[in-house]
Amino acid sequence: MKMKKWLSMIALGTCMAFAAGCGGGDDGAKKDASTYPDKPINLIVTHGAGGDTDYNARLLARLLEKELGQSVVPNNVTGANGSIALEQNKDGDKDGYTIIATNSAALLGNKATGLSDFSFEAFEPVALYGKQAGENIVVRADSPYKSLEELVNASKAAPGTIKYGVSMGGGVYIASVIMDKEVGAKFNVVDTGDASNRLTALLGGHVDATSIPYSAAKEYIESGQLRSLGTLLSERSKLLPDIPSASETYKNLSVDTFYVILAPKGTDPAIVAKLNAAIQKVVKENPEYKTEVEKMNFQAPWVLGVDETKAELQKQLDHFMAFEQYLK
Repeated sequence: MKMKKWLSMIALGTCMAFAAGCGGGDDGAKKDASTYPDKPINLIVTHGAGGDTDYNARLLARLLEKELGQSVVPNNVTGANGSIALEQNKDGDKDGYTIIATNSAALLGNKATGLSDFSFEAFEPVALYGKQAGENIVVRADSPYKSLEELVNASKAAPGTIKYGVSMGGGVYIASVIMDKEVGAKFNVVDTGDASNRLTALLGGHVDATSIPYSAAKEYIESGQLRSLGTLLSERSKLLPDIPSASETYKNLSVDTFYVILAPKGTDPAIVAKLNAAIQKVVKENPEYKTEVEKMNFQAPWVLGVDETKAELQKQLDHFMAFEQYLK
């Protein structure tokens, strides 16, 4: 009996020393969340350096360091409209030290177009922390089209003659499908690549119209080389109130681009909540953040909580998936 009692005491001591292995796992998890982060965080950026997704991610990373007390190190992993980085990291370490920065047009659009077989549900969404100033539907200044309605009507009158530049699989491609199926536009849709290539194609006369983020088109619009016919935002930008939203004329013609932070599926909800709280503090309270996004990207500071983020992502996914049969 003494031997059994002695063994029981050893087992009890072992259990107390290693609570995680003897039913104390919850306490261990709570301790991890409470001390998080205690080492640098790796931020995977799904798009290339210099673009709007990269700009927003790097600005957020720099200012998050002050909130979290640890370095947040951006690392670009590009290709296939973000799907390579997303595929590589969706089942990654769940400790909160590798997180992903992407945009909703890629995250959700890739599933609708068949480029990926997963979307935000394959991750733990942390936050939507920014809203693009809007892809602007632009034409050259010498174009006869003064409004989006004039451009659409011209395409209907002469199907296939007006060349519209897109990047296949992206948000602007989805918008072109919506214009076809919902609005009845009959453009000759041409794959001209990313925003800088679309801009070059338009200025060079290789396409008649395209969609370009306002930040990329601004100097050409202001110098009188290009004309904006409207944005693809679901509502007018607060910082650009004179530019109409396409949805004001065509109800379902909208592709909002949000900037998103994700964590691998199964990441502790307490860590997700802690990250969201820090991101909210940066976006809502940091004057440097406000100055930078308004100056560089014409974005008003905007951020959502975890549950709101999930709801908004689901809403946009449903919008895209309504056109799935035409996108694949």
